[in-house]
Amino acid sequence: MHHYTIFTMIRNKSLLLMTFFLAHLSLAHADAIKDALNQKYKKQVLALRTPFAHGDMKFDSGGQPLHARPEGTWLTYGGIYVEKLNVSKDTLWLEGRRVAISDQKKKGKTVIILMGRSLKIEVRLDQPLQSADEAQFLLGRIFYLDAAEALGHAKPELRRSDGISSSPIYHPGNDDVKAPRATYTPEPEFSEEARRAKFQGIVVLSIIVDETGHISRVRLERPLGQGLDENAMEGVKTWRFDPAKRNGQPVAMEMRIEVSFNLY
Repeated sequence: MHHYTIFTMIRNKSLLLMTFFLAHLSLAHADAIKDALNQKYKKQVLALRTPFAHGDMKFDSGGQPLHARPEGTWLTYGGIYVEKLNVSKDTLWLEGRRVAISDQKKKGKTVIILMGRSLKIEVRLDQPLQSADEAQFLLGRIFYLDAAEALGHAKPELRRSDGISSSPIYHPGNDDVKAPRATYTPEPEFSEEARRAKFQGIVVLSIIVDETGHISRVRLERPLGQGLDENAMEGVKTWRFDPAKRNGQPVAMEMRIEVSFNLY
């Protein structure tokens, strides 16, 4: 009995040590994956494949949203600037703020402007990640990861939730198409942030005016910052037009517009 008790104690201690060793190994493995992902994606722009939710977002390991689909007439698309990234045995998460991508460069680098508050994007894992490549494959289901592709999709964009017309979309310069004529263009409001800073300038947007004269998409092409970009986009989506005409029939047209914010 005495020998049995000693044997049991030794066995239990060995199992405890083995459990501790495996847990430590698993933690070290997760840390290695986290370090590799941070090196690759921290302080980088990633563009979401799905519209933003109202607040933090959660996905399963297949890349499908676990949060409710955003309600309302408009959906918001774009990207985030990754400020934090972490990995555990059952979760991979990133945290950052939405970004506005400028078509201008500073010291050879694309200028980005951070927008709004920080949000968290969480991926629930079915099992612990085995490698950084596996993590990257999973992230690729949720984000555009290629740098050039990410920048192309990261520009903030509002789209009507009922979709963009499947009819052809024309552009200014078509000789046989008459451009839309604005009928209702209220000025977007100044942000308090910009007013306090006495900040002014021009926001450049790309819009699609559909066959009914309503706006179906607003994309931010050249941002200003200080909250003016969001105000410009929100304001412009209420604008109305006499739609573009081709052979006398209304058609959809995409065009660039400038929204001026001036302090008088």
